[in-house]
Parts: sequence; C-alpha cells; structure tokens
Amino acid sequence: MRAALLAILLAAVPAFAHKGDGAFTDHGPSGALHRFELDFGPADLERTGSREYRFGDLPGEEFVFGLRLTTAGGGKPGALPAATVRITLTNEKDEVVFDMTDEVANLVRSESSKEWFLYQRGTLKLPGAAGGERLSVGPDGGWGSYASIRQGGSYRLTFETVKADTRLAKFAVRLVALGGGWK
Repeated sequence: MRAALLAILLAAVPAFAHKGDGAFTDHGPSGALHRFELDFGPADLERTGSREYRFGDLPGEEFVFGLRLTTAGGGKPGALPAATVRITLTNEKDEVVFDMTDEVANLVRSESSKEWFLYQRGTLKLPGAAGGERLSVGPDGGWGSYASIRQGGSYRLTFETVKADTRLAKFAVRLVALGGGWK
C-alpha cells in the first residue's frame, strides 16, 4: 500500500534535476502561473557588456525569459530604465531559439505591487482579432523571449547590455525565466 502511494506521489512530481547556472525554484503544482523560476542573478544595465549562462534538465514547459525590476524601498517602480538589451537563447544543436534586442521601455510589462517583469511577446495584433498571432516561431518554440524548453535539453543564454543607463541606482534588476503552471 505504501509503495503504491509513493508511486502515485512521484508520478505527480515532474522528473527534472536542473543543471548549470541559475537558482531553480519549483513553487509547487498548485501555482496557476509561473510554477517554475530560474533566477540567473543580477543583470547590469549600468554598463555595456555581455554574460553567458548555461543550463539544462528543466521541466518540459514553456518559459518566458526577461528582467525582474524592483525598487530598493520595496515600492512600485517608476519610470523604466533607458537601457537597450539583447537576450539570445541557443540550444545544444547550436540553433538560435530566439534572439531579441530592444529598449527596456519597449518590453511588455507584467506588474505587481512590488515589481515589474519585462519580456518580449513576439506577437502581432491582427485587425478584428481578440488576441495576437505568434510570429517567427523558431526552434524549441522560440518567439519573442519565450521558448518551449525540452525536458533533457541543454541551452545557452546570452544577456547583453547594448546601451547602458547610468541612472539605475533605485532599481534592482535580475535576469529570470518563468514557466509552468496549470493555466
């Protein structure tokens, strides 16, 4: 009986063991959105330059890669930084999953009372349509800054500050990937 119960519980938990850069968190199966989070750490928007991250063995889910902005005082952020960033995701086959470059102010904003999450959708609003259509879907479902991560796949993420903004002392900026959830 215990063995059967244990087998059922293990079947309900996805089989993965994140390897590589970033701190991986599973917020649990009850989360409607963003069950999984991979935090790559601080992103420097005050200086030009790039940094590369390698990771693999994530759950086979759609993830969105972007920037999490918070303020030092914990309040809602004000004006967005004037920096330009480039985020590129490449799989183990050297296929470019997505490659986006844009000003931070042009990225889509998902807001909460204490932080903003900035990302690129990769959609086009069609006249008369309720939603948008995915454009330029690449390998592993790449579009905008989204990717359908393959369980067991290996990836290289490159983050580059193309144009810096030196007025960011009031912001904490982190590079993160969010995915999963039952919605």
